[in-house]
Amino acid sequence: MYKNPNLSSEERARDLLSKMTIDEKIDQMVFFSNLAAVAADSAAEKDLPPRCGAFGNLGNLEDPEALDKMQDYFLNKTRLGIPLIMAFESLHGFYHPKATAFPQCAGLGGTFNPSLIYEMAKIIGKEARAVGVRQVFAPNIDIPRDPRWGRSQEAYGEDPYLVGEMGAQYVKGVQEEGVAATAKHFIAYGVPEGGINLTPAHVGEREIREVMLEPFQKCIDAGVKSIMPSYNEVDGEPVHASRKLLKDILRGEMGFDGTLISDWGAVHMLNDFQFVAPDFLTAGKMALEAGIDIEAPEPKGYGDAFRAAAKAGEIDISLIDNAVLNILKLKFELGLFENPCATREPMNTAAAKELALKLDEQSILLLKNDGMLPLDEKKVGRVAVIGNNAKDSFMGDYIAQTEDFVSFYDGIKNRLGEERVLYARGCGHLSYTDEMIAEAVETARKADTVMLVLGDSTDGGGGVGGGGFKDNEITCGEGYDTHTLDFPPSQKKLFDEIIALGKPTLLVLYAGRPFTIKDEVEKANAFMFSWGGGEQSGNAFANLIFGDKTPSAKLSFSMPQSTGHIPCYYNHKMSARGSFYKRPGAPGAPGRDYVSASPAAWYPFGYGLSYTTIEYSDLKAKVGVDGKVYVSVCVENKGSYEIDESVLLFVRMMYCPTTPFIKKLRKFSKVNLRPDDRKTVEFTLTDEDFTYIDENMKTAKNRGEHKIMIADLECSVEI
Repeated sequence: MYKNPNLSSEERARDLLSKMTIDEKIDQMVFFSNLAAVAADSAAEKDLPPRCGAFGNLGNLEDPEALDKMQDYFLNKTRLGIPLIMAFESLHGFYHPKATAFPQCAGLGGTFNPSLIYEMAKIIGKEARAVGVRQVFAPNIDIPRDPRWGRSQEAYGEDPYLVGEMGAQYVKGVQEEGVAATAKHFIAYGVPEGGINLTPAHVGEREIREVMLEPFQKCIDAGVKSIMPSYNEVDGEPVHASRKLLKDILRGEMGFDGTLISDWGAVHMLNDFQFVAPDFLTAGKMALEAGIDIEAPEPKGYGDAFRAAAKAGEIDISLIDNAVLNILKLKFELGLFENPCATREPMNTAAAKELALKLDEQSILLLKNDGMLPLDEKKVGRVAVIGNNAKDSFMGDYIAQTEDFVSFYDGIKNRLGEERVLYARGCGHLSYTDEMIAEAVETARKADTVMLVLGDSTDGGGGVGGGGFKDNEITCGEGYDTHTLDFPPSQKKLFDEIIALGKPTLLVLYAGRPFTIKDEVEKANAFMFSWGGGEQSGNAFANLIFGDKTPSAKLSFSMPQSTGHIPCYYNHKMSARGSFYKRPGAPGAPGRDYVSASPAAWYPFGYGLSYTTIEYSDLKAKVGVDGKVYVSVCVENKGSYEIDESVLLFVRMMYCPTTPFIKKLRKFSKVNLRPDDRKTVEFTLTDEDFTYIDENMKTAKNRGEHKIMIADLECSVEI
């Protein structure tokens, strides 16, 4: 019956489950990362035990023939013929050397353009299926709160509404191509103690409900098929062992009915990292009881001891059945029993490259401009492109494609010609020599304009490679956290030497986290920022620098003035940045928040410059007879450049039974404005936009005065 494609996935899964032995059930709960032997042509092939239900490994995932051979083995040479789920990373592009590389997610969030995220996800889905991969470990919908954390770059921003909207579009796009999305990491992974990866999250249930759950609920509503719990512990309880978080809240309250796959090694870490389980078997039992369906990347908690315990009746078989039923339903929903193989469609097509370019153009930030930009390519003269990221431009974590990557240097050279573009690296990401500095200074002296390109490096993601940096000077990424957001000494030295020349200087930063370089930026003529470039990064920078397009990105993360200004996120509680005695800190006039500085952000969430002038006016809000709030605002382009302007709407609760936020993003819209265009942008707010978490940890509608805020305008509405 389970082989009948005309039956529902639920019917087929239950029928197949009824035919399985305990071993065959537990096989489905195991993820392996090396099945080369299974795919080999061998006389002993028939004797190899089918001991897993899912597979993911970078080396094998490059080869669709190898994956198809594995599927053939499991479909045709095992007793029940259950195919594998092939799965791997696809954060901002399918993790494959020939796939399309898009900008890093923090930059994608700054586009405020969900429709482009949807288009990107559809390409990712197609490229994953091209080699036979049917599940991707994305989107990342964490809410980072500490920029010292090296994984901050992987999220779409610090705001839950923004992250949820972007994550939901990723889910819809990739799953329309027959590939399961995996929303991660549930929950509160982005608030690690000290900014150090995997450390405890010191948040209460209220903060989880107010801030962390919204993106996951949006992805669940979008139909996400899988969720990955987070490595961390919340209030002393590891998430991978938390029945309250995974069963009561995620499955019970939020209605998630897909698969839960562990993060890499997180089940056995209950034993050897968080020390809540005395052995791997206990760790496996705890994970199963919490609802973990699949253990990755190898069976330790769900290993041989777990099998023996299950056969001995020491494990509740109904829990195993529930896990396997979830897995089988997913396989039937994806159509793996009928068509598990690679499509072999072409990757990185012209249309994909065009989208990568557009996303980079909309994600690169202009944060300072004294009038230097845009440059006139006919008058700019010779340009010196200098810095550790000039040619090794940071792409961000979890991307493999480097073959077609256009670095910053390449983009400027493509525009001006090699004879007008001078180059010197100047320093490494963490090191330098006097000779390197001297060469860079001499190169800059020969130029009319200097573009100083500095920032982060990465190994590609979680140690799996692909970053392209061979000097082992990794500064940012999974497992690469930092105690300071200042320039490394090598980059500070190069900056000081170059800026002392007095040349017109554009400072460019490729970075996976904010840098606290306020003093340095004041000395530069212009400052541009990329959270990690896609494959067309250099061309996108050139298009913006030379005025083919105007920058339109806005910050998805607030940038602090210093490391001591952490936390710095915009959507804090009313009382969270000090008393009413705010005074700017200065010698002889100490402040009452910080003695020597304001607690305000250096560059706040939503900040971003362009080459044109946008004017907002005529903000109106009224409550309709249906109880909804209808908002309108006029947006006018008074400059000479066309722009895709991001219109952001915030709500502030003036009073609330539990402490309210200073403001919360509740809607945004991308509006194309040609010079002299004037458009009315309309939004509709519903009860969902005026809710809070009450004293019983339930969602309730707030009553009373609320302010609607767009740009520098605000108006009041009574709910």
